[in-house]
Amino acid sequence: MRPDEPLHILIVDKSNDEANRFISILRSADFLVEAQLVTTEEQLQKYISMRNWDLLLAGQNYTTIPTQNIFRRIRRAERDVPVILISPKYDPKSLVEGLRFGAVDVVVEDQDQHLIKVVERSLQGIQERRQSRELERKLALAEKRAHHLMDISRFPIAIVKEGTYVYANDACATIFGFANPDEMLCLPVIDNIAARDREKLKAYMVPLDLSDEIMPFEAVVKTQDASDKETDAFLEIHQIQYDSEPALQFTINKDKLFEATMAHSEEQKKAEYSAIQPNFVYELISRGISRSVQSGQDCMLLEVQVDRFSQLKEDLGIAKAEKIAHALVMFVVQLFDHNLDCGRISENRFIIVLPETTEEKVVDIGGNIAHQISQKVFDLDDESFSLTSSIGITVLNENVSSVERALERSDEAISALRGENQVGNGVRFYIPDIHSEEISTGEAVVITAKSLLSKDAFSIRYQPIVALIDGGSGREYYEVILGINESVPASEIPEDFISNLFKSEIAAEVDRWVIGQALSSLTEKLKTNPETQLFLNVSAKSFADSDFLPWLQKALDESKLPANALIFQFREIDAVRYLNQAAAFCEQMKKSQGQVAISNFGLAINPLKTLQRIKADFVKVDRTIVEKLATGGQGKEDFQKIMGGMTGTGVDVIVPFVEKATIMPTLWQQGVRYIQGHYVHRPSFSMDYDFSEGL
Repeated sequence: MRPDEPLHILIVDKSNDEANRFISILRSADFLVEAQLVTTEEQLQKYISMRNWDLLLAGQNYTTIPTQNIFRRIRRAERDVPVILISPKYDPKSLVEGLRFGAVDVVVEDQDQHLIKVVERSLQGIQERRQSRELERKLALAEKRAHHLMDISRFPIAIVKEGTYVYANDACATIFGFANPDEMLCLPVIDNIAARDREKLKAYMVPLDLSDEIMPFEAVVKTQDASDKETDAFLEIHQIQYDSEPALQFTINKDKLFEATMAHSEEQKKAEYSAIQPNFVYELISRGISRSVQSGQDCMLLEVQVDRFSQLKEDLGIAKAEKIAHALVMFVVQLFDHNLDCGRISENRFIIVLPETTEEKVVDIGGNIAHQISQKVFDLDDESFSLTSSIGITVLNENVSSVERALERSDEAISALRGENQVGNGVRFYIPDIHSEEISTGEAVVITAKSLLSKDAFSIRYQPIVALIDGGSGREYYEVILGINESVPASEIPEDFISNLFKSEIAAEVDRWVIGQALSSLTEKLKTNPETQLFLNVSAKSFADSDFLPWLQKALDESKLPANALIFQFREIDAVRYLNQAAAFCEQMKKSQGQVAISNFGLAINPLKTLQRIKADFVKVDRTIVEKLATGGQGKEDFQKIMGGMTGTGVDVIVPFVEKATIMPTLWQQGVRYIQGHYVHRPSFSMDYDFSEGL
């Protein structure tokens, strides 16, 4: 919705005061609100039938209009209205019941910020659904117009599914000797292709797969009509959507037949690569984006530009500069040993689209192209030229909004390259601005993490975990804490980067980097102190990955360290979400004599039940519990309840974030075994804490 559009809401409640409170909350959040209070089912039916509403707020315990009746009347009126239920208190049973009826969410009545966020999400959802329906209507109209254009086209056009005709226009029926297009339906298309050319089209006679779009086909073939008369035809085949299903469009293009049957020299055929064809290039890039969306694997766009091309035009003239550009294009094409999806979009922009290629591989390819160009001597009109080029690379996937945006990205990469050295002569992969509105939080985290890994710009520090009084095992424990090198500007790091990193797709890769660094440091430390053990945080991506444990075993074997030198620590929220995987991981670690800890412990509804499934050796209570403990009262009671439940479990409790001595007596009284925090020692880049000094 536009900011200046009012929000039309229905409020189902018994009280004007409560309705006004909701309106006030929304207006304070800068919504323009036009609301209507409903107190009876008759009013509800009247207003729902009257118009489309943006939102409906309803008290979950308003017995005059039961919740199920609200949804029944919305469905009967065939309205799309997001419903937010308001509950007087948090109740998991009521929450599930409301969601089962179809509510967007169930919000506790005094949680104003929660309500605002749910409203924002609901409005975004209904706006997207309305846009989707509008696009569906436009698509249906466009399909109807396209069908009409095919009907009246002078070119023979047919639609084919699984090798048989499902549509043919009058021109197609005429050229193949049928009196009416309906006579062609369900007949095999291969019967209208001469025997010698049928093998060329064999790949197009099979059922289509949406995840693997067939490449377009263009060639001169012999067609065969109903009386077996053969004729040369220029055949074009493209995959399309027809009646919401994948199909092939066969077009016999009479205009291209004469040009295609002319005797072209090899040089003329090569010249087609360097012809400026913007529409063709746009189609290549669009196809690359579509292929990536369907397969889930990124395609890559490379843009090649001659350095100082404007100066070449001034010095040599337009004609000779064009010959240079042509020579460069042909040289690049010859570097590849396979058919290349490429084309020239303007006088100094040559585009290559590579399917299913990784960032590392495409940068190597681009670097090799730039190097080969710089080493080549181009001979033109009895003159020799040395050229350099700048190559911008960008990914093509579902996050690229358009072909224009993809080209803007590759241009920006080239500009950044030339901005650094003013010469170009190299390759640059486009890295999006993590603060750009087009980049989501998750994307920004992944982009930043990849950059930090490639530059080796992560760092690790060590914070000691010490025994309280004499309750420890005699071991010297450190937690490995992930950080970022101080040389990296803060502006290059997204907000809450480290915490969001644990939830990202790249978390497992970062885990492996941290483990590799920690194993190297621990190997040296054990030479002077064999009692040292490290707590290592691992994400859910790692312990839920079946390949992680084999990788870990290999890393331990290479480091010659025993598994019990490390204690793997994962968050309670991850353990609860992936309970079976966490339990299996813990069991495997036990078999290898390794140990496991659960961090951020105590926030689950029943945290002690988690320990019945996951046989952890340590639990580290959550920071919020420690902070509440310092205030006494209810915080102290909650902590005592957790510690009471730990009795007899054999699990050692670690209390982190101990910043002051004031809570130490309580920790000692409750039987806490280990503590960690700035009161003990700040994180350090080396394992240098003197455990013999005590607290």
